[in-house]
Amino acid sequence: MQLITNPFCRDTAILVGVAVVLVLAAAAARADGALCDKSDKAALLAIKSALGNPPELSAGWNSSVSCCAWSGISCNTTTGRVTELTVFALNISAPVPAAIASLTALQTLNLAYNRLYGRIPDFLGPRALPDLTFLRLDGNRLHGAIPPTATVYDLSLVGNNLTGPLPAAFADAEFGDVDLADNQLTGDASMLFGAKKKVNALRLSRNRFAFDLGRVDLPPALDILAIDHNMIYGTIPAAAAAAGRKWLAFDVSYNNLCGPIPQGRYTHRFGPKHFVPNKCLCGRPLAPCS
Repeated sequence: MQLITNPFCRDTAILVGVAVVLVLAAAAARADGALCDKSDKAALLAIKSALGNPPELSAGWNSSVSCCAWSGISCNTTTGRVTELTVFALNISAPVPAAIASLTALQTLNLAYNRLYGRIPDFLGPRALPDLTFLRLDGNRLHGAIPPTATVYDLSLVGNNLTGPLPAAFADAEFGDVDLADNQLTGDASMLFGAKKKVNALRLSRNRFAFDLGRVDLPPALDILAIDHNMIYGTIPAAAAAAGRKWLAFDVSYNNLCGPIPQGRYTHRFGPKHFVPNKCLCGRPLAPCS
């Protein structure tokens, strides 16, 4: 190996080496979450306290460690703002912490499968959290009406004790995936349908919704429709059998639907259990219409 004898070259090599080390250190610092917004960190510590300081969080969520390195937390690598908060399946019994409202750069919130109780707070939506596009509160013990502010693109509230009609604000909301199954919701859910809607999945099973399915326009991108175990009436829209529609899931059983089932590929794929019982549906995969 040839030694560097020129002092200038040697000094240059040292400076280059130091620069490389500093760059790598900065990259490592970003990777392990060295950037951390102070107000967001304070909010997360308040959230941990409101959740009863569960041991799964207490071990890692502490003021001596960057909040962006905590479990269940993701941050914007430039600003250090918290963009994701996940507290999943920790069997936590508490209301939804109010300090979440301080995480104003939050994009994803997943509090599913705990034992959270009380009402869904009004701040869980784009009005208070303008970047929030993913909200999971499924598998908890939340009750009461869905607040009109909960117009989050991907919304999952399945398996709670929610009651009442859907907020009128849902009619103008832009949803991608809506899961409201296994609650006690009532009234008209037709506002979630429409030819100009971009929603691709509607799961409304096991509620008490009542509206005329035959009068709705199916959204063009809709490929998952689960509305079983409600009180929905009317007919199945002819667009359900459109040649270009590829259903991934389709279930209209346990309702009050009537009339001929529009025939298409989905009637071959989904058997009778996806259509019965109903008031008087007929045609494949059920008995022929008389």
